[in-house]
Amino acid sequence: MKRKQVPTSLDEDVFNPIPYYAQATPVNKTKLKSMSLLDKLEQLIQLARGCRFEDKFFKLHKSLIESTAADLELTPEETVMLCPFISDSESTVNTREMTDYFTCSPITIMRKTENLKTLTHRRYIRKRGCFHGSGPAYQLSEKAKAAFCNNQSLPVVNTANLTAEEFMKRFTALVREAGRNGQIDEDELLYETIELLNNNPQLVIARSINGLRINQFDKLYLLYFCKRLVVDQQIRVPLGQLEFLSTDDIDDEFPILMNNGNHPFIKEGILTLTGQDDFLSNNIFQLTDKARKLFLSEYDIIANDEEEDDEHINILHCNDINPKSLFYCAEDQGQIDTLQHLLEDEQLQAIRERLEKANLRKGFNCLFYGGPGTGKTETALQLARMTGRDIMQVDISSIRDKWYGETEKIVKSIFESYAERVKKSKHIPILLINEADAVLSVRTSVGGNNPTLEKTENAIQNILLQAMEDIDGIMIATTNLTCNLDSAFDRRFLYKVEFHQPSVEAKTHIWQSFIPGLADADANVLARSYNFSGGQIENIARKVMVDHLLFGGTPDLNHIEELCSKEQIARSNTNSRKPIGFRS
Repeated sequence: MKRKQVPTSLDEDVFNPIPYYAQATPVNKTKLKSMSLLDKLEQLIQLARGCRFEDKFFKLHKSLIESTAADLELTPEETVMLCPFISDSESTVNTREMTDYFTCSPITIMRKTENLKTLTHRRYIRKRGCFHGSGPAYQLSEKAKAAFCNNQSLPVVNTANLTAEEFMKRFTALVREAGRNGQIDEDELLYETIELLNNNPQLVIARSINGLRINQFDKLYLLYFCKRLVVDQQIRVPLGQLEFLSTDDIDDEFPILMNNGNHPFIKEGILTLTGQDDFLSNNIFQLTDKARKLFLSEYDIIANDEEEDDEHINILHCNDINPKSLFYCAEDQGQIDTLQHLLEDEQLQAIRERLEKANLRKGFNCLFYGGPGTGKTETALQLARMTGRDIMQVDISSIRDKWYGETEKIVKSIFESYAERVKKSKHIPILLINEADAVLSVRTSVGGNNPTLEKTENAIQNILLQAMEDIDGIMIATTNLTCNLDSAFDRRFLYKVEFHQPSVEAKTHIWQSFIPGLADADANVLARSYNFSGGQIENIARKVMVDHLLFGGTPDLNHIEELCSKEQIARSNTNSRKPIGFRS
């Protein structure tokens, strides 16, 4: 019996369904003239879904694509490539999701890499890292969202024929975008820095840096030293702050060569070692007079070369804080997001003005409390970095060393120094008091075993209470315990943020952030099996790295679980001791 042949048209319908764009009626040119940018984008993201980047798609809807591309100042292909990110603007889109959106092969997306680079370069999208098995992921930028809502495109930023001031302003903006929330990644920062240098040969700084026989990363580092001196008026730069400028696996030799004196910058007398930063535990370098004359003759340099001489205060500049990913449970995340929004400069200034008009205090006192290793101090640091605020960190232990004599004067001087810094600073700094339970506990009645000590402690607390009442800035105090917090202090903290132990989901992310090669399943097993804080997970990750460096090999789940068991034993022994902190 002869089998009936299936019609070719049916075969094509089953395996190659007709895409939506082939069925849709093209928008005519007359209608296009009355359409806003948002209207065009709304039409295009529907048509582009399943288009497979076929020539027929670009020909059939040529008028709409070219009109939208002209509005965005992009090519037609770049405009179409933008569609999946607009379609899912709140989420990241990886390579696999792009192939699903366009119904094309991964090879097709690979051929569009240059389009993705251009969209990143123009700030329409931002790279959000690489995910296991699915390649790099991108997301529509906040700038693009805001522009589209106003029916506008993002402007093309001019990087050529700049003045010396414009040049440095542009580089400063790039560094800020790389450091704050990672708006651009290290590759884009390097690419745009080199573009900036190459596009301005008329400037001494660009011509002199390009004239050196150094690699591209060294050019970026050198320009960063120049920026710190010219813009931030800071002569000495800790080496650790340069870590965010490039990925760890690209230029590992730079810090080694700098620290052992074998880098060309040291040998050629461009940079010189000036000391070590105890707070960040890394060497500090500065541009030599030779370098200033060679690179910075176009700038008027006003740098404050005076060191902070207060032994009880550490000044940490916001640009010196290394970016770090933090993961919280949903409840904690909401409070942290609120604080970050508050501390953004434009928002804070507007709120302070409203408070002042209402005759209300303008200062903000915040209390971060929770178990050890839950991220209290690191959160304060990252909030400072993301909002561009320096930190004045108070050394409580150095105050307590002089508990019987000069303590009251020291406490007064700390708040006086902070007040002066607030007046001088463009952005209000943050006063950070770690382990604040040492000074914020319930006041005692004089007449006990040591009335002199009790009187001194109460005097200190009265000074603190008045200082918190009068503060015209931002204070963050951290503590592991609040059970004995004096009610007078409690009332003076406008924001009290409790840091809980991380959820299973948060712990999974923390494990993978510290051990990037860890499989999703293994990270989830560790998160569910061990109730560790972020600080404890970091300790284990450090041990994993040390073992890898000493013995080689790839860490497996069994080895990590063995380290976790040891950490549990240490934690159990610690918990059996009497708590240190507030007095009962």
